[in-house]
Amino acid sequence: MRRAFAATVVSLALVLAFAGCGGGGSNSGGGAASAVSNKAADAEVLNRLLGRELAATQIYQQVLPRLQGADLAMARRFHAQEQEHTDALIKALRGLGAKAEPEEEEIEMEGLRTRADLLGFLYELESHSIDNGLRAISDLIAPWPRSLLGSIVANQGQHLVLLRRALGAPPLATVPEAFENGTAPPPSKE
Repeated sequence: MRRAFAATVVSLALVLAFAGCGGGGSNSGGGAASAVSNKAADAEVLNRLLGRELAATQIYQQVLPRLQGADLAMARRFHAQEQEHTDALIKALRGLGAKAEPEEEEIEMEGLRTRADLLGFLYELESHSIDNGLRAISDLIAPWPRSLLGSIVANQGQHLVLLRRALGAPPLATVPEAFENGTAPPPSKE
């Protein structure tokens, strides 16, 4: 089972890496002005994702006190990883010579009473982050931040696997789709 899970995660990472290849614009014909506008466009994309990561980090901070045991340990790990994503995006912005100026994103967290509510909410949070990350990969012009976003999205896909397990999905139902895109609903107990 572990080998199948590891193979699935590696496959997901490869798919995401290949999805980020090609396209995305050209630097020919515009010289320095084109390079500056390309960096500004990429900075806008990265700042948009940074806003999402900051919001996700805040959500985890609010959810942590409401979880216990293995759920708490898992959410702490996810929170730490979301912070690492935030730090990496800030570093990528610096690499572009841009400032971290994310728009503040608010994520409503109302009506969460049970463990299943909280874990389902985190599942939706991670799903939306995957969707945003995949769209951002295709919006980037410079190729080097694509691998960073591919890695972030792959990590968030791993979060979905563990959240599916925590929500009671049987082992095979925790395996990601061949092209995980953040649209699969959380598992339901049937």
